[in-house]
Amino acid sequence: MSQSQLVDRILVNKPEADKAILNKAYIFGTKMHGRQLRASGDPYFSHPIEVAGILSDLKLDTTSVVCALLHDTIEDTNATIQDIEENFGREVAKLVDGVTKLTLLEGKPDSTKQAENFRKLLLASASDIRILLIKLADRLHNMRTLHFIKDQKKRKRISRETLEIYAPLAGRIGMQELKEELEDLSFTFFEPKIRDILKERLRISKKKKSKIVQFTKKELEKTLKKNKIKCSVFGREKKPYSIWKKLEIQHKSLEQLSDIFGFRVCVETIQECYEVLGILHCEWQAIPGKFKDYISTPKKNGYQSIHTTLIGPQNQRVEVQIRTEKMNDLAERGLAAHWIYKDNDDIERDYLSSIEWINDLVDILNRDGATEEFLENTKLELFLDQIYAFTPKGTLVPLPRNATALDFAYAVHTDLGNFCSRVKINGIDKPRRTVLQNGDEVEILKSKSPVALESLQEFVKTGKAKSAIIRSIKEKKSHNQRLLGKAIIKSVFSSHRKKPTRDILERSFGALQVNSLKSLYELVGRGDSSGSQVYDLVFPNNKRKKIKKNYYIEKNISIPVQGLHSDMPAQFAENSFLVPGDKIVGIVLPEKGIIIFSVDSLELVNYEKSPESWIKLEWKKDIDFTFTSRIRITIINEVGVLNSITSTIADYGGNITNLILNEKDSDFYNLIIDINVNDNKHISDIVKSLDGLPVVEAVNRFIG
Repeated sequence: MSQSQLVDRILVNKPEADKAILNKAYIFGTKMHGRQLRASGDPYFSHPIEVAGILSDLKLDTTSVVCALLHDTIEDTNATIQDIEENFGREVAKLVDGVTKLTLLEGKPDSTKQAENFRKLLLASASDIRILLIKLADRLHNMRTLHFIKDQKKRKRISRETLEIYAPLAGRIGMQELKEELEDLSFTFFEPKIRDILKERLRISKKKKSKIVQFTKKELEKTLKKNKIKCSVFGREKKPYSIWKKLEIQHKSLEQLSDIFGFRVCVETIQECYEVLGILHCEWQAIPGKFKDYISTPKKNGYQSIHTTLIGPQNQRVEVQIRTEKMNDLAERGLAAHWIYKDNDDIERDYLSSIEWINDLVDILNRDGATEEFLENTKLELFLDQIYAFTPKGTLVPLPRNATALDFAYAVHTDLGNFCSRVKINGIDKPRRTVLQNGDEVEILKSKSPVALESLQEFVKTGKAKSAIIRSIKEKKSHNQRLLGKAIIKSVFSSHRKKPTRDILERSFGALQVNSLKSLYELVGRGDSSGSQVYDLVFPNNKRKKIKKNYYIEKNISIPVQGLHSDMPAQFAENSFLVPGDKIVGIVLPEKGIIIFSVDSLELVNYEKSPESWIKLEWKKDIDFTFTSRIRITIINEVGVLNSITSTIADYGGNITNLILNEKDSDFYNLIIDINVNDNKHISDIVKSLDGLPVVEAVNRFIG
């Protein structure tokens, strides 16, 4: 396309465009790209020209079109961002810089590169949405010329990325025509055989049904004209990719699909939209469940239209969309149409609403970073259809289809999701995983502290909820590790009559490469360091007392039990926490050897009918090892309670090796604590001592 042809094309769509700066950008781009060639053999600058042409047809502002002409100069030529700013101003330079930064990760692995590119695209788009529009136009022209790339794997990779990210992004900002072309072009390279078969079947179907389509169109026009409705009626055929997705989702054959052909009625006013709906429903039978009013409740991207399906002329199913001319323009060109109507307050409000979802994705980004997990979560946000639920005060909350009450809570606010303990749907108590229906009123009831969410992760549908739950679980794990690390350090220091104050513990930071008490506790809690190591680092000249007993490790120490057969392997029952002094019995099992159980184990009932397999066992005397015992304890939820628990255990010489904190309700917590002890008297003394604490509701030993 020549310079004059491009400028004339832009001026047709935007008569007020600055002709001088357009010519200047064209000349600058031509000079910078020089003799560079594309894979097709065309001059490289033909690509920026075509991207500018696409944006011109979308009627974007002059700044966007100028940026399109210059968008590859920083990356592929000697031009600098300073050159752009000096010649075309700060606004153009900012846009060019934003688009350029999205394509500088070609050397990274695909998954990392894709996540990072998407992250940058979202951040850049949040600052100026035109960056997204330019990038979409850039991707569209690249897809139109993708057949020139010889590497088939590369074509497939680019096509998959377009289907998974760019086409959904176009859909989310309402650019339906661009979305459909991106999908169809990707489909061409991603599933060429399927697309060819489908196109042929569609050609045959269209030939058979063309008379029905024409007849239906005339009947619609005649009926509306009779009722004095001034309108335009269009018959349309759906794109191959759109039909293929319907076939996959609905598990139907092509012949079973009723909505390959659809009709659109465009009128002047919103009132006329509803008049048309009434006329059509009076003339033909409406199919229940196939009516959607996106005028009164627009989609999140600002899309507005009425959808209905009728048993139309000749008993054919007819899908009809009813909208105003302005709605139709916004539906086809989406966010790009904002620049035509930007002086209209209603359109400005719709525009702002249509990009709110970007803030949701940036919120996920700020929590997850540029990870593959982040990319998966944001893909969820892009693909899902919508329903609408309400807060008790009447605020409308758009959600993806099949979203749950917990998704609703996260959509309102992340903290509301993290603290959501109960929900009421239409005034009735329901589980948090309840799937919402259109029009549901949802009330979220909060707890005083974060709730357990692990079991609900698989039920939520939105990327925002999934991301927040994953983050909450990670934070909870870190929290528990910090609690355990703090308890271990306190136990070691107490056994040497030392207090692990902040000033003392800070002496270990350098050697352990941590910079805070939290980091230190977490390091010890997850087993990457030990309380003894911390003690030795802060008191290098104060030798630790030698612990009389080492911890019993079954793999390399013989079991200190009398009565075992020397020629048979032996082991403690799985998940048992037996210690010397507990009454025990052995069960001989073929191929396994002797399994040692507590005499109180419920599993022994399985061996009552084979008394010959029972062996009388006793603990040996003078055992030089400590054993792990487990207790379960319910504590009151108040400040300092955990310190009381760990101090009591340390005072009785118990060494905490594991601690798990689980919420019971807002007032109580359940703790599972593993403690190294000498024998059953030792653990009994600890349990009795804990039971006497006013903050302890209940405590008992778990044996297994």
